Amino acid sequence: MKALTTIQVELRQGMARVILNRPDRRNAFDQRMVDELHDVFEELAQNTEVRGVILTGAGPVFCAGADLRWLKPDHAVSMQEAQNDAERLINMYRAIDECPHPVIGRIQGAAFGGGVGLMSVCDIVVTTQDAMFALSEVRLGLVPAVIAPFLLRRAGTSFTRRFCLTAETFSASVARQFNLVHDVVEPETLDSRIGELVEAVLGLAPEAARHTKVLLRQLQSSQDMEERWKISAVTNARARLSAEAQEGLRAFFEKRPPTWTKASGVEMTEPRGVKSHHVAGQRNQ
Repeated sequence: MKALTTIQVELRQGMARVILNRPDRRNAFDQRMVDELHDVFEELAQNTEVRGVILTGAGPVFCAGADLRWLKPDHAVSMQEAQNDAERLINMYRAIDECPHPVIGRIQGAAFGGGVGLMSVCDIVVTTQDAMFALSEVRLGLVPAVIAPFLLRRAGTSFTRRFCLTAETFSASVARQFNLVHDVVEPETLDSRIGELVEAVLGLAPEAARHTKVLLRQLQSSQDMEERWKISAVTNARARLSAEAQEGLRAFFEKRPPTWTKASGVEMTEPRGVKSHHVAGQRNQ
């Protein structure tokens, strides 16, 4: 993995931990972070040794969305340049959304604008009870156009209209009510809950997990019910005949763990800098 300046990547025991690493800017993303996140998730998608990904941020805030210095009006930008930036953002979100590995969002402190968008492309999201969120684009004269498709899919039309059109701050309990968040925990138990989810992910059959995520995306994108039934039947048959299924069923009847099972009890800690042999990238300070 090439040198990184705005994020860190930690690889440990089959899990990748992607850390937004601009704490001095509340992990707001600029063009470089957008490109690095895209490239990292594209690379992780091709790595069959990775079993899952944790997306989190360094410091007290998960992500403040786009860095407003990137959007300053005194910086002349053409329509084509602005559209290119938007397409970069879309590609970043899609790379996370379409990553074949389970993606766990570890959300601390706050997420605003595009940070809420990042939550909406994670498969599993855990946050703390004191976390706060907002979709504040319209207050600044902007439109949350890039994240809107992901928000509509995840939280629905009612939520998206309500909070995109008021820019009001909302709590973790509201985020959970509208399916942006799955688990809301005390701050001191955030990492233990993430550890439990890591253990669950490491117990999955790797290929089956990847194929399940692909299946769900295919079913969601198809409006033709006959096509959906066909996709489901073909996926079911292929899985049944796979080497993983044979091993999983054999292990069940032999009352033993399957060969892909990893050791449980992975320790997850607050990202305060990680050992060099675990990390690709460095702090940009």
